[in-house]
Amino acid sequence: MNLLFSQAHKNRMLLAAFAQLILTPFAFAGEIDFSFTADKAEVRQGEELTYSVSVHNCDARAANNILVADSMPKGTTLISCSAADYTLSNRNLLVGISHLPVGEVFSFGVTVRIDRRGSFVKTLLLRENGATLKTLQHKISVLSNNVLTSKVNMFTPNGDGMNDYFEIPGLLDYPNNELVVFNRYSDKVYQKRNYANDWDGSNLPAGSYYYLLTIYLDNSVAQKYNGFVSIKRQP
Repeated sequence: MNLLFSQAHKNRMLLAAFAQLILTPFAFAGEIDFSFTADKAEVRQGEELTYSVSVHNCDARAANNILVADSMPKGTTLISCSAADYTLSNRNLLVGISHLPVGEVFSFGVTVRIDRRGSFVKTLLLRENGATLKTLQHKISVLSNNVLTSKVNMFTPNGDGMNDYFEIPGLLDYPNNELVVFNRYSDKVYQKRNYANDWDGSNLPAGSYYYLLTIYLDNSVAQKYNGFVSIKRQP
């Protein structure tokens, strides 16, 4: 009985040890956390974008010869970088970390000016001793400054060739859009995808109408505008 008890006890101990081994997390080589945080995902042309980059050594060993390569696409201008050791080469911001002890975090901030419209993707690479460990990508949508800079309050569709259409300044730079117009009773009276400043009131009576304009970049909502516009029919 004692022998049987001892063997059963040993088996339970082995199973417990095996379970503990499975549940204990392993520290694999290259376990370095790499993160990117921007203050906004949408900017206007000419505005600045500020973001931070962090490298956290979660491994069981010290990391050496770390390099962060941050792409600077055409249309972006580097304003500042808080890292002490950085260079700008072939439109890449290169930040070096010679030694990162276990558990330590290295962070730096970057400010860039966005000079062109549209959308682009920033790519950041984390390398150690020349080998790429991780890649981060961040999509940035850029709106033109001239969209709805002046509110359109009225148009006069009387066929005289002047102010006959509901024209939105700067909209033709963003053909991927949608315009929806409602009357005072919240009835939809006009809707068009890819609106091109060509609505003449559609024989609607004179009065005020509420519009909702959505601008898309890469099939995602970039910005919404709304307001009131009046149709004035002159004899």
